[in-house]
Amino acid sequence: MKAGTFSFYLALAVSALVVSASFDPTKEALDIRAELFPNAEDFKFNLFEAAAANNGAGAMIQAGSQSRFPALNGLGLCYFLFTLEPCGMNLPHVHPRATELIYLVKGYGLTVGFSEENGGRVLVNRKLRKGWTTVFPMGLPHWQINTSCYPVQFISALNHADPGVVTLPDRLLTTSIPDYVLSVVFNVPRGKVQDIRDRLSSRDLEAECKKRCGIN
Repeated sequence: MKAGTFSFYLALAVSALVVSASFDPTKEALDIRAELFPNAEDFKFNLFEAAAANNGAGAMIQAGSQSRFPALNGLGLCYFLFTLEPCGMNLPHVHPRATELIYLVKGYGLTVGFSEENGGRVLVNRKLRKGWTTVFPMGLPHWQINTSCYPVQFISALNHADPGVVTLPDRLLTTSIPDYVLSVVFNVPRGKVQDIRDRLSSRDLEAECKKRCGIN
């Protein structure tokens, strides 16, 4: 290699090192964060006062998602507050993009479970109470039910900004899956599939629990 060519490449390498040394990705992140969220108040959110929505049978959900708490932007997480009334259930569902961890903040008598993939186990934990934590691995069907006669509340944290949710009974019966497929799934004549849909259009609490708790 000629001396002039070598000097050129040497100078280019030195310049690249200087640029690399002067680039601080942390400072860039700090600048973006300061621009988007200039105030300390941007980093707090009252989950207990968030709008509530029905989520199952006797279950309410309040979201701390990125759309309601913008400071979560880019952090790869979201969280929710669930309230299960006596005998209430968060129906079996799947989060296709996230693992979920829940922490009980009120009550006792929470039963939770999840099913592993085909050939695996069904794991159930009963009578969880305030202060307990449990986890549901990503992509596995899971559920929560309050077997006590008093409300239960828990925080649900997921490690994705958009974890997704597939509520299994709803997606199975309210989508365009053909009746001839569902007739095999439920082992009923094709003409009876709509009857199953109709029965599931409204849900009630579990009968034995209602009787024990004196719920009409």
